[in-house]
Amino acid sequence: MITFEKLLLGIMLFKNPEILYFLFLLIIPVIIHLFQLQRFEKVAFTNVKLLKEIKQQTRKSSRLKKLLLLLTRLLLLACLIIAFAQPYLKKKNALQHKETYIYLDNSFSMKAKGEKGELLQRAKNDLLTKLDNRLNEITVITNDHVYKNIKRNDLLQIDYHPVKKELKTVLLQIDNLRNNKIKKPAHIIVISDFQKNKLDIQELKLDSLINYYFIQTLPVQRGNISLDSVWINDKNHENAKINAMIKSHEMTVDNLSVSLFINDTLFGKSTITLDENKYKTVEFIIPYRDEFFGNITLEDNRLKFDNILFFNTLKKEKTPVLVIGSNNNFLSKIYTEDEFVMTSTNIKSIDYSLFSKQRLIILNELQSFSNIMIQNLKGFKGNLVIIPSKDIDLQTYNQLLTTLQIGKVEKPINSKIYINKINYNHPFFKNVFEKKTDNFQYPMVKQYYPNHFFLRTSLLKRSDGHDFLTEINKNDQKIYWFSSSLDPEITNFINSPLVVPVFYNFSLHNSNQKNLYYIVGKKNEIDFKNDHKSDAVFHLQNEELDFIPLQSKTSDFVKIQTEEKPVKAGLYKITNNSVDYRSVSFNYNRNESDLSYYQLDNYLMNRQNVHYSNSVDKVLSQINEENKNRSLWQLFIIFALVFFGIEVVIQKFLKN
Repeated sequence: MITFEKLLLGIMLFKNPEILYFLFLLIIPVIIHLFQLQRFEKVAFTNVKLLKEIKQQTRKSSRLKKLLLLLTRLLLLACLIIAFAQPYLKKKNALQHKETYIYLDNSFSMKAKGEKGELLQRAKNDLLTKLDNRLNEITVITNDHVYKNIKRNDLLQIDYHPVKKELKTVLLQIDNLRNNKIKKPAHIIVISDFQKNKLDIQELKLDSLINYYFIQTLPVQRGNISLDSVWINDKNHENAKINAMIKSHEMTVDNLSVSLFINDTLFGKSTITLDENKYKTVEFIIPYRDEFFGNITLEDNRLKFDNILFFNTLKKEKTPVLVIGSNNNFLSKIYTEDEFVMTSTNIKSIDYSLFSKQRLIILNELQSFSNIMIQNLKGFKGNLVIIPSKDIDLQTYNQLLTTLQIGKVEKPINSKIYINKINYNHPFFKNVFEKKTDNFQYPMVKQYYPNHFFLRTSLLKRSDGHDFLTEINKNDQKIYWFSSSLDPEITNFINSPLVVPVFYNFSLHNSNQKNLYYIVGKKNEIDFKNDHKSDAVFHLQNEELDFIPLQSKTSDFVKIQTEEKPVKAGLYKITNNSVDYRSVSFNYNRNESDLSYYQLDNYLMNRQNVHYSNSVDKVLSQINEENKNRSLWQLFIIFALVFFGIEVVIQKFLKN
């Protein structure tokens, strides 16, 4: 069939080429014309010469008229048949198939309202309108799904997702989908609001064979109010102060209502006034409760995902701490009985069965280590603090450090030097200092052990730039190394203001008990005491969701990890066989609360294969036009009408 149509009209193609077989019907009027006979009547005239002349002229004009009518009718019929076959001319660039990939940003910021409704819903409507007849040829990527050859219902059911992908991740994902030996030219359409918190367009690696269309959909109003964070201050046996930070983004608001709910009961309400791009802290004082769950809400009709923040407190458990060594008196003043269960022992009377029950082990100025102790410390999963003595057995110390796979130390150096550099930005010192200070009473040290550690982070440094206190991350464990003994003859560190927060944070930094809530979409580690059998499987669930998170166990503790689930904010419980072990609150990330955007045309002007627009409809129309073939059936209908008009003229004005 294709060969026939190409033979007929060269580069012209047809949508319904089988109709061209009706052209054989054109032979019928030709046959009728050839066999049509007309009888003439003889009439007597007095002038025979004149009669012969008229007879000759009439036959010639009649034959001409019939030939012209035959020709116009053949052409009229042929044009009609060709028109019904729907001829078209295919554009040169349409002859090459181009894959189409669309990234549709369905993050919470796309809930903002544009000129024609919510940004995401408007984009979906435009896609349905412009691409409905070729949706099955298109791959649509969202923040939570990949739809190959997407169907209409799939597009309609795309909903908001709390985690926004980075654009470079999206382009890499598309590149993996196009993983062919010879990659074809393609269209990549990115539909997003392009918030500043998730985009660095200057780092994008763009393929020269691809046409990129960046479509920026922006809201009419960019103002927003967000409930940023919640924390508890001055918690004691009488009351607790619950603080909530409210932020304004490019707007001023008066009489904003903020409410506190405790165990689903309204406990307090407050109103505040916020200036543009400012924040304010709201404080609620409640009677002391050992364990409760709550949420703080604000009344704002713009973006609603950041109007509520869930949190919960836990029944306080005492942290088990094992101290091995001598001169432990200063530690007993830090690890007090109201918060800790501190066990102090010397190296000769160690009960190794206690190791698995501890959150923290402190090796306080031990001179050497036995092989059995090194092996038991190798299997310990909690935090470990190593304080060398002023005269260590370097061989056994390095044997321990090598077994722990963290590095080695060298012979001590005697030099008086101050400890005057604090890593304020490290989470270890979070909430320890209100601000940086230069008037601090810095301790000094007279002897220290140089070290070579892997994956280390400096917490405290000496004035020579070398570490005094080092943190080493080893899987889920944190190991802390003091570069010198804490003997008063060596250093006055235990008399400095730093000693209490440093040792207190050793016990808490690996514990998640103080977290009031966790963030959806981030990697979270949540641990709790395990009183169940070792093979128990724990679930994370609420009324709508029940799943088994990644979990690891020791004899006394369980640690679960979450990232991809859950995706909905709220209060969840860790359960096993209908027994609740711990409550956990999850909230949405507040990054999308700030409705500030990149001005994309400033970044895309110098790239020929990159196009910028603020209209989904306009870009899709442009792409459709590029791929659209030139239809010719209307032209052949016009030709048919022209030939019909010619026939009428011949019939009326051409005399026999």
